[in-house]
Amino acid sequence: MTGRERLTAQYRETAGCLLKRLGRDAAGAAAVEFALVALPFLALCGAIIQITFQIWATQNLDRALQNAVRTIFTGQFQLDTAGQTDPATVLAALKTRMCGPASSPIAAVFNCQSVKIDVATASSFSAAAASKPIDTATGTWNTSFGTNYKCAIPGTIVIVTAAVPFPTFFNLMGLNTRQFTSGSGAGSSLLTSTAVFRTEPYQIVGASPCPS
Repeated sequence: MTGRERLTAQYRETAGCLLKRLGRDAAGAAAVEFALVALPFLALCGAIIQITFQIWATQNLDRALQNAVRTIFTGQFQLDTAGQTDPATVLAALKTRMCGPASSPIAAVFNCQSVKIDVATASSFSAAAASKPIDTATGTWNTSFGTNYKCAIPGTIVIVTAAVPFPTFFNLMGLNTRQFTSGSGAGSSLLTSTAVFRTEPYQIVGASPCPS
Protein backbone atom coordinates (compact mmCIF):
# COMPACT_ATOMS: atom_id res chain seq x y z
CA MET A 1 0.00 0.00 0.00
CA THR A 2 1.44 3.32 -0.99
CA GLY A 3 1.64 6.28 1.35
CA ARG A 4 -1.16 8.04 -0.46
CA GLU A 5 -3.43 5.01 -0.09
CA ARG A 6 -2.63 4.79 3.62
CA LEU A 7 -3.54 8.49 4.10
CA THR A 8 -6.81 7.98 2.22
CA ALA A 9 -7.71 4.98 4.38
CA GLN A 10 -6.88 6.87 7.57
CA TYR A 11 -8.99 9.82 6.43
CA ARG A 12 -11.97 7.58 5.71
CA GLU A 13 -11.59 5.85 9.08
CA THR A 14 -11.35 9.19 10.89
CA ALA A 15 -14.35 10.61 9.03
CA GLY A 16 -16.38 7.49 9.81
CA CYS A 17 -15.54 7.75 13.50
CA LEU A 18 -16.52 11.42 13.57
CA LEU A 19 -19.86 10.68 11.92
CA LYS A 20 -20.56 7.88 14.41
CA ARG A 21 -19.69 10.16 17.33
CA LEU A 22 -21.89 12.91 15.88
CA GLY A 23 -24.78 10.46 15.56
CA ARG A 24 -24.46 9.45 19.21
CA ASP A 25 -23.93 13.01 20.50
CA ALA A 26 -27.16 14.44 22.05
CA ALA A 27 -25.62 17.74 23.15
CA GLY A 28 -27.65 20.71 21.87
CA ALA A 29 -30.73 18.61 21.07
CA ALA A 30 -32.89 20.75 23.36
CA ALA A 31 -31.85 23.91 21.52
CA VAL A 32 -32.69 22.38 18.17
CA GLU A 33 -36.07 21.13 19.40
CA PHE A 34 -36.92 24.53 20.88
CA ALA A 35 -36.01 26.24 17.61
CA LEU A 36 -38.47 23.96 15.81
CA VAL A 37 -41.39 24.71 18.16
CA ALA A 38 -40.57 28.30 19.13
CA LEU A 39 -42.35 30.04 16.24
CA PRO A 40 -45.65 28.09 16.55
CA PHE A 41 -45.51 28.51 20.34
CA LEU A 42 -44.94 32.26 20.17
CA ALA A 43 -47.65 32.59 17.51
CA LEU A 44 -50.10 30.76 19.79
CA CYS A 45 -49.17 32.99 22.72
CA GLY A 46 -49.69 36.10 20.57
CA ALA A 47 -53.09 34.85 19.40
CA ILE A 48 -54.17 34.19 22.99
CA ILE A 49 -53.06 37.66 24.10
CA GLN A 50 -54.86 39.35 21.17
CA ILE A 51 -58.12 37.47 21.72
CA THR A 52 -58.00 38.07 25.48
CA PHE A 53 -57.54 41.81 25.03
CA GLN A 54 -60.36 41.97 22.48
CA ILE A 55 -62.79 40.09 24.72
CA TRP A 56 -61.90 42.38 27.63
CA ALA A 57 -62.30 45.51 25.50
CA THR A 58 -65.61 44.27 24.03
CA GLN A 59 -67.04 43.67 27.50
CA ASN A 60 -65.85 47.14 28.48
CA LEU A 61 -67.57 48.62 25.41
CA ASP A 62 -70.79 46.71 26.17
CA ARG A 63 -70.89 48.06 29.72
CA ALA A 64 -70.25 51.65 28.61
CA LEU A 65 -72.97 51.46 25.94
CA GLN A 66 -75.50 49.93 28.34
CA ASN A 67 -74.93 52.78 30.78
CA ALA A 68 -75.57 55.31 28.01
CA VAL A 69 -78.63 53.71 26.41
CA ARG A 70 -80.32 53.34 29.78
CA THR A 71 -81.08 57.05 29.54
CA ILE A 72 -82.77 56.48 26.16
CA PHE A 73 -84.66 53.50 27.58
CA THR A 74 -86.12 55.66 30.37
CA GLY A 75 -86.68 58.69 28.11
CA GLN A 76 -84.36 60.93 30.12
CA PHE A 77 -82.03 61.49 27.20
CA GLN A 78 -84.86 62.46 24.83
CA LEU A 79 -86.20 64.94 27.40
CA ASP A 80 -82.75 66.42 28.00
CA THR A 81 -82.20 66.95 24.25
CA ALA A 82 -85.78 67.96 23.45
CA GLY A 83 -86.06 70.24 20.45
CA GLN A 84 -82.56 69.43 19.17
CA THR A 85 -82.78 68.41 15.52
CA ASP A 86 -79.09 68.18 14.56
CA PRO A 87 -78.11 64.47 14.66
CA ALA A 88 -74.41 65.26 15.14
CA THR A 89 -75.14 67.35 18.24
CA VAL A 90 -77.44 64.73 19.76
CA LEU A 91 -75.01 61.89 19.05
CA ALA A 92 -72.19 63.92 20.62
CA ALA A 93 -74.35 64.31 23.75
CA LEU A 94 -74.99 60.55 23.81
CA LYS A 95 -71.27 59.89 23.39
CA THR A 96 -70.61 62.12 26.39
CA ARG A 97 -73.07 60.02 28.40
CA MET A 98 -71.10 56.96 27.30
CA CYS A 99 -67.53 58.21 27.64
CA GLY A 100 -67.87 60.99 30.17
CA PRO A 101 -66.91 64.64 29.63
CA ALA A 102 -63.52 65.50 28.17
CA SER A 103 -62.40 66.88 31.55
CA SER A 104 -63.06 63.58 33.36
CA PRO A 105 -63.45 60.69 30.88
CA ILE A 106 -64.35 57.24 32.12
CA ALA A 107 -61.60 54.64 32.29
CA ALA A 108 -61.83 52.30 29.30
CA VAL A 109 -59.68 49.67 27.62
CA PHE A 110 -60.56 51.12 24.21
CA ASN A 111 -60.22 54.70 22.93
CA CYS A 112 -63.67 56.02 23.81
CA GLN A 113 -63.12 59.29 21.95
CA SER A 114 -62.93 57.29 18.70
CA VAL A 115 -66.33 55.64 19.26
CA LYS A 116 -69.05 56.16 16.65
CA ILE A 117 -72.71 55.68 17.62
CA ASP A 118 -75.71 55.04 15.41
CA VAL A 119 -79.30 55.18 16.70
CA ALA A 120 -82.15 53.72 14.65
CA THR A 121 -85.74 52.65 15.29
CA ALA A 122 -87.83 49.74 14.02
CA SER A 123 -91.50 48.87 13.75
CA SER A 124 -90.95 45.44 15.34
CA PHE A 125 -88.19 43.38 16.93
CA SER A 126 -88.11 41.07 13.92
CA ALA A 127 -87.47 44.06 11.67
CA ALA A 128 -84.70 45.47 13.87
CA ALA A 129 -81.30 45.42 12.20
CA ALA A 130 -78.02 46.86 13.40
CA SER A 131 -76.18 49.34 11.22
CA LYS A 132 -72.98 48.17 9.50
CA PRO A 133 -69.97 50.20 10.67
CA ILE A 134 -67.50 49.12 7.95
CA ASP A 135 -67.75 49.34 4.19
CA THR A 136 -66.14 46.06 3.15
CA ALA A 137 -65.45 47.41 -0.34
CA THR A 138 -63.21 50.22 0.96
CA GLY A 139 -62.02 48.64 4.21
CA THR A 140 -62.87 51.72 6.26
CA TRP A 141 -65.84 53.37 7.97
CA ASN A 142 -69.22 53.25 6.28
CA THR A 143 -69.82 56.91 5.43
CA SER A 144 -73.35 56.86 6.84
CA PHE A 145 -72.46 55.14 10.11
CA GLY A 146 -72.33 57.44 13.10
CA THR A 147 -74.53 60.10 11.49
CA ASN A 148 -77.99 58.66 12.17
CA TYR A 149 -80.15 59.48 15.18
CA LYS A 150 -83.83 58.62 15.46
CA CYS A 151 -85.52 60.11 18.49
CA ALA A 152 -87.56 57.49 20.35
CA ILE A 153 -90.99 58.35 21.68
CA PRO A 154 -92.51 56.15 24.43
CA GLY A 155 -92.89 52.51 23.37
CA THR A 156 -90.50 52.72 20.42
CA ILE A 157 -88.14 49.87 19.49
CA VAL A 158 -84.61 51.28 19.36
CA ILE A 159 -81.38 49.85 17.94
CA VAL A 160 -78.20 51.52 19.20
CA THR A 161 -74.90 50.42 17.68
CA ALA A 162 -71.50 51.58 18.91
CA ALA A 163 -68.24 50.80 17.13
CA VAL A 164 -64.59 51.67 17.68
CA PRO A 165 -61.25 50.65 16.11
CA PHE A 166 -59.05 48.50 18.32
CA PRO A 167 -55.33 48.00 17.72
CA THR A 168 -54.16 44.61 16.50
CA PHE A 169 -51.10 43.69 18.54
CA PHE A 170 -50.72 40.22 17.02
CA ASN A 171 -52.19 38.92 13.79
CA LEU A 172 -50.74 35.43 13.81
CA MET A 173 -52.28 31.96 13.57
CA GLY A 174 -54.64 33.14 10.82
CA LEU A 175 -56.71 35.35 13.16
CA ASN A 176 -57.45 37.85 10.37
CA THR A 177 -58.68 40.45 12.89
CA ARG A 178 -57.60 43.49 10.88
CA GLN A 179 -60.93 44.68 9.52
CA PHE A 180 -59.74 48.21 8.74
CA THR A 181 -57.55 47.91 5.66
CA SER A 182 -57.42 51.59 4.68
CA GLY A 183 -57.83 55.04 6.16
CA SER A 184 -56.53 56.30 9.49
CA GLY A 185 -57.44 53.05 11.26
CA ALA A 186 -55.71 50.75 8.77
CA GLY A 187 -54.49 47.57 10.46
CA SER A 188 -56.99 47.80 13.33
CA SER A 189 -59.74 45.41 14.28
CA LEU A 190 -63.31 46.49 15.03
CA LEU A 191 -65.18 46.34 18.33
CA THR A 192 -68.96 46.62 18.14
CA SER A 193 -71.76 46.60 20.68
CA THR A 194 -75.48 46.70 19.95
CA ALA A 195 -78.44 47.28 22.26
CA VAL A 196 -82.02 46.58 21.16
CA PHE A 197 -84.88 47.54 23.45
CA ARG A 198 -88.33 49.15 23.67
CA THR A 199 -88.45 52.49 25.44
CA GLU A 200 -90.50 52.82 28.58
CA PRO A 201 -93.78 54.78 28.48
CA TYR A 202 -92.02 57.80 29.92
CA GLN A 203 -94.04 60.87 30.78
CA ILE A 204 -94.03 63.81 28.41
CA VAL A 205 -94.96 67.23 29.71
CA GLY A 206 -95.77 69.76 27.02
CA ALA A 207 -94.45 69.30 23.50
CA SER A 208 -93.02 66.00 22.32
CA PRO A 209 -89.23 65.73 22.74
CA CYS A 210 -89.10 64.12 19.29
CA PRO A 211 -90.09 66.66 16.64
CA SER A 212 -91.64 64.96 13.64
